[in-house]
Amino acid sequence: MKRALALLLAAFGWVAGARTAEACAGCSNPNLPNVRSGNATLAPAEISVALSLTGTTMNVVHEDRCPDIGPICLERDEPAQLHDQQFHSFELRPVVAVGITEVLGAELQLPIRMVNTSISFRRLDGTAFEPDYESIHHRDETLVGLADPWLLGRASARFDELTISTRAGIGLPVGDTVEDPFALGREGKSHQHIQFGTGTFFPVFAVDGSWDLSPLRLGGYGQAILYLYENGYGYHAGNRYAGGATGDVELFDDLRIGLGVDLLNEQPERWGGEIQQDGNVGRTDLLVGGMLSYQFGEVATQLSLRIPAWQHFIDPGGHHRDPGQLTYPGILSLSAQTSFNEP
Repeated sequence: MKRALALLLAAFGWVAGARTAEACAGCSNPNLPNVRSGNATLAPAEISVALSLTGTTMNVVHEDRCPDIGPICLERDEPAQLHDQQFHSFELRPVVAVGITEVLGAELQLPIRMVNTSISFRRLDGTAFEPDYESIHHRDETLVGLADPWLLGRASARFDELTISTRAGIGLPVGDTVEDPFALGREGKSHQHIQFGTGTFFPVFAVDGSWDLSPLRLGGYGQAILYLYENGYGYHAGNRYAGGATGDVELFDDLRIGLGVDLLNEQPERWGGEIQQDGNVGRTDLLVGGMLSYQFGEVATQLSLRIPAWQHFIDPGGHHRDPGQLTYPGILSLSAQTSFNEP
């Protein structure tokens, strides 16, 4: 168990290397893919409580020149510079579900996000320097806030070794949003790209299935999040689709090991109806990874690592090599789940 955990952590550290970008990768909102919420049937009045922690780290470097550097360009001919940014992004997602009948239930997901970012300024030769002016684009900061909660209805059923769960519901506009950062940047004003919400209501649909062929267990899922309109700041998030398959096997009592693959698609976001080439231009990611699961009495835990094996940018626009969108080197997740009032 300890050796497998060490290998997962070592692999995560290996892929967390520097990424250089032609455009302003640090001008994208650092989102993490939404985690699947599991697949289980609930008896009437049974309560399931799950907690998942997901995180990644990334380093991006991009070149910036006048006039994009900011108002200092109106005072002097500021030399071109490199923006070297480090990101740490985490999401803690409590999920509470309750059974209403043998088939129907309700579920609440309440994600909490934290983003830590630091910036180093360098000349084109790599020499570090401290600007004698305030950057309008980047700063050292740690932001913590509630993201948009999900309120879902669920229907689950078991057919011998096959279990199917479906969910449908709505996301609530609770998370913080920001004024158009690209418009503010063009005006030479300080701005924020990181936001925890969308400012809109949005429908969520998901289906999960698992097939128990003890000691082998197979699973699959699909999920769609649809953003139908823009918020009051003119921000329109791109629809997000996900699907995947897993397989795990029991090694010892209560210990399972498995592999998984995920295909994620996120459509371009828009500000004022326009796709910003330094923002989220949309992408399709193929992730592969491994997982360890262990049952501590009534608590089921899982540790997983997913690594992008392939990525395609949907609308790179004028950036012929790299549109500057943030890419995560790997995603590490830890989850725990238990039930109460189980018959």
